[in-house]
Amino acid sequence: IEWLTGGECIAGMHEVVATNRTIDAINLAKEQKRSLWRVSSTLFAHIASDAVLKPLGRFAESPLASKYPPICAGEYVEQELAVINLKGKK
Repeated sequence: IEWLTGGECIAGMHEVVATNRTIDAINLAKEQKRSLWRVSSTLFAHIASDAVLKPLGRFAESPLASKYPPICAGEYVEQELAVINLKGKK
């Protein structure tokens, strides 16, 4: 989505942080004998590897669009996997 919107919608990393408020909520739930289960869901999508990613529509005219040059989806995925050390060796 970030590439298609020319950076208008920024991709983010999902991270769970236990703050003091979180710890307080856990302790309260324990005291009240409530469940400590927490459910989270993430949406994953995949586009054909040979599809070209580039800013679309009004996003193509954005000053930020130049930071998002056309790239094949497969190449983009390989770059992302390399960044997180999940890209296999050829």
